Amino acid sequence: MHSPQLLGLEQAFSSWILYFFAYAFVGWVWESGFVSVQKRRWVNSGFLNGPWIPVYGFAMTAVLAAIAPFQNNIVALYLLSAVVITIIEYVTSWLMEALFHARWWDYSNVPLNLNGRVALPISAFWGLGMVVIVKYVHPLVSQVVGRVDTTYGMFASFLLIALFMFDLGFTLANMLAFGAATKRIGDAIEGQKKALAAAAAAAGDRLEQEYPWLEQYRKDAAARAKLPRLSYVQRRILKSFPNLRLNDTTTSAKDIAALAEVLRKRRKK
Repeated sequence: MHSPQLLGLEQAFSSWILYFFAYAFVGWVWESGFVSVQKRRWVNSGFLNGPWIPVYGFAMTAVLAAIAPFQNNIVALYLLSAVVITIIEYVTSWLMEALFHARWWDYSNVPLNLNGRVALPISAFWGLGMVVIVKYVHPLVSQVVGRVDTTYGMFASFLLIALFMFDLGFTLANMLAFGAATKRIGDAIEGQKKALAAAAAAAGDRLEQEYPWLEQYRKDAAARAKLPRLSYVQRRILKSFPNLRLNDTTTSAKDIAALAEVLRKRRKK
């Protein structure tokens, strides 16, 4: 028989895990929906393949734990939320850049930013957003989590953890060679751009096409054969994060994604 203390710990553990995944899902719906409306096509804007963005889950569970004694104090709730979110955002940005040699978001053009990773106006917005979520969204999420916890308990928590870890492992395995592969493709693109620009200058012509270098790769099978083929996960990352700044190459993620798609299509033929 389980002791009351152990049952209490199990319930608390299960609840926090479910809150984490609930808000990771809410964040994924928000970001993917926002980006999809902008691009007029569905875009999974998460780093992982599944319907979750972990930073939202970490942020909300951290906020909920930190503001527990201050839920009725709007000012304290706002300030604590903004501080907690800012710390998590900064650490996440630094860690992902260290691991994958890429800047996933950059606030360098936003006033009062810190190393482009966080910015005061963004933090102020998140503080306001957290107040709205805690006051109006969390009661609804809490009801859903309570029902799932009561019905499925630890089973639901361990199942979600297992699926999440599989997704994380699968994504990381695909991202290990991401930096080296995108560098090779980026260097090839820059070389092709310079060659075309030099040839056009020598002939007194202008490059009127937006992507003349891409047409060269469509025609040149030998040049394509020298380049690495990116996996589905790597291509999805480039498409999902068009403003991604790759540290190992000056070529934009958008250009690399365009060539990666050509390489994929030509490989099938």
